[in-house]
Amino acid sequence: MTRRHTRTFHEQFLHPAWVRDRTLSANLRLSTAVVNTLAVKPMFEAIFGAKKDDIQALRDSVGQSSTVLGSPFLVFAPTLETPADWACFTEGSTSTLTFDRLAMATPELTPVDKMLLEQYNRLYVGTLYDVLNMSVLAAPLLGISNELAEYLRTLPQHRVELAISSRAIPLFKWRFANPMFWAEASAGRLSCEVMAHYLMVHSPVKADKLPHSGAWGGLRMARPLQEAYAEAFVYFKCRAKGVASLFNMNVTTVRQMYLRIHGESSPSGHSPTSSGWYLESAGKRLQSTFHLWLFRSAFATGATIPEAFISAVDTGRHMFGDESKVTADRAFHLLRSMATEHDLDVRACRTCSTAYLTASGDLAHSVLCPSCSGTLTSPNVGRVGRTRPRKKKR
Repeated sequence: MTRRHTRTFHEQFLHPAWVRDRTLSANLRLSTAVVNTLAVKPMFEAIFGAKKDDIQALRDSVGQSSTVLGSPFLVFAPTLETPADWACFTEGSTSTLTFDRLAMATPELTPVDKMLLEQYNRLYVGTLYDVLNMSVLAAPLLGISNELAEYLRTLPQHRVELAISSRAIPLFKWRFANPMFWAEASAGRLSCEVMAHYLMVHSPVKADKLPHSGAWGGLRMARPLQEAYAEAFVYFKCRAKGVASLFNMNVTTVRQMYLRIHGESSPSGHSPTSSGWYLESAGKRLQSTFHLWLFRSAFATGATIPEAFISAVDTGRHMFGDESKVTADRAFHLLRSMATEHDLDVRACRTCSTAYLTASGDLAHSVLCPSCSGTLTSPNVGRVGRTRPRKKKR
């Protein structure tokens, strides 16, 4: 008999494995659909925002394909970008400029073409709703605004499905319509950190435009809820002392919880305290900014501090994997200090306008992100643009 896994309370804020699998499947199948479509109808290039040869080369490179298509993020964004656009599509309400342009750009389709487009649209919309219904981080995961994510959650999926049957327009496009992205891809430079940079660049949700969090300490809530949140923090190996302080719990209780979950004692010694640590290298700065971006994105949707933290750390670990530089303990300190201290700030890069973590004393006009400054490392390269010398075989 197969034993069913019972989800604990905190797991509802983790990104489910089955949703990650659906996202991976959609990334693979839709990229194949774009390549096949452009092979016979190159006029779709303007709609998809990508060239056939570029996507095909990306798919042919195992390493680059794994980094881009295998991330927890959908690499296709909607062609309809606002609630008004979707209302026009599903209800036939007042037409929008975006909808009119999309309809005009879509070439005449044969019955077979319409059938295939309908199939691809349904695949995209199905993945869209899976993520919307299962994650407070739906907006950054899907490359849409929080406003659109909130609207789509109220829009019944069956109404979208009915509209797909009667309106033959592509509902998806390549998320990274950026020449630099394809230059990095063709050079084999798309590491998970470089990918994280482009995810922030091409997201309507910007870290510097999102609300800060509230108080980080002595959170008062019902005991079962308190213990569930604390268990989630401990699951990510946050120190028992910090977790106990945050949830106003007995530190011995939390230490016992840590021992039960990990089979070892919680680390002793001081918790992270240095704000400068997050700016010591390009990788640390990027990953720290990425965690902050995810946390604030979740918080902006109405998630509580614990919920936003759990979701951000979980998505971050799936994004960076073994290359992760920011532990949950570090993320805990960073997010708390950003709300309570003034050593760090978030400002837009003067070149690409992407919000990045900076020292509070840095002048706005002098801020450069790790990518634009050329300090972000990538696979097989040192600083971007400089190839690492290969080690000689012994």
